[in-house]
Amino acid sequence: MAAQLLSFMQLSFLLLFFLILSVGCHGRAAQPVVAVQQADVQGPIKLFVDSIKQARRHLAAAAVARSTSIFLMYPVDTMKTRIQMGQANPLRLAGVFSGVAGSLVGQVPYGVLTFGSYEMYKDFLLDRFPTMKPVFVYAMSAVLGDLTGSGWLCPSEVVKQQMQAGMYTSTRQAVSSIWKKKGLVGLYEGYFGGVARDVPFRVAQLTTFELTKSVALKLKQQRRSQRNEECDNEKSLELSPIEAAACGAVAGTISAAVTCPLDRIKTLLMTDSQAYGGTVFSCAAKIWAQDGLAGFTQGLIPRVVYIAPSVVIFFTAYELTQQRLKNWGKDE
Repeated sequence: MAAQLLSFMQLSFLLLFFLILSVGCHGRAAQPVVAVQQADVQGPIKLFVDSIKQARRHLAAAAVARSTSIFLMYPVDTMKTRIQMGQANPLRLAGVFSGVAGSLVGQVPYGVLTFGSYEMYKDFLLDRFPTMKPVFVYAMSAVLGDLTGSGWLCPSEVVKQQMQAGMYTSTRQAVSSIWKKKGLVGLYEGYFGGVARDVPFRVAQLTTFELTKSVALKLKQQRRSQRNEECDNEKSLELSPIEAAACGAVAGTISAAVTCPLDRIKTLLMTDSQAYGGTVFSCAAKIWAQDGLAGFTQGLIPRVVYIAPSVVIFFTAYELTQQRLKNWGKDE
């Protein structure tokens, strides 16, 4: 188990690294041999740094959007976790922000890695495969982006959910206790359950958002054409805060509802892995045996109530931050 986990994490982080190498090699394909040799001497580190500089607007936007949405919707997430664990009085207000600091430490870098690399993957695939349907590019980019960030997220999710369940009173106590009991593997309990939930969720979320955004922009352009308005092409491609919120609401509602069964599996594996067999399939089998189909929809309403507004907040902040930083670094 530990060896498989380590291999999967290494693969996740190497995905972004190899993409950066590919972009670098593609970008210098037409350069003279001497220039290529000089670039090779500089090595992949420079390519990595350059790629991060090029994507910094996406990375900064993801950081702002992720931290805002996580903090504002954290109490609802806590109540959702309590319901999925079958706790009494799950809507109590006491402890609704328990573990929020640890969650931000995990979620913000995860958001930066996932959404920043998503934009890089998307641009790369659209450039290399211009005839491919955009929906497939969005889906593939979402998968690769989420795998890139998954290795960072899992430990903070384990700590957060065990604190939300009332098992520990502080992040330090939770990390220390989990490490003493199970070591590094303890911090990655439910990793595959998390990936099984997050990858389909991210595909549904980002694909739905991109398609909804595309429709919204086309309608916006049509309205402007009908009114014979002259405007910048660049400006016509921007979503207003209300439009970004509407697209985010559609994406958040659909992705949250579709992945609710996987979210419950992930929660149970991260809070009581041994009781549910320690694997996605054994956990799913036990839920089915105990509660039937209804067991997979437990926490559906709190999940939608949590995710949909969270995605609205995220994409509104993400789009606005990107627009504000549009010219960042262009003069360099």
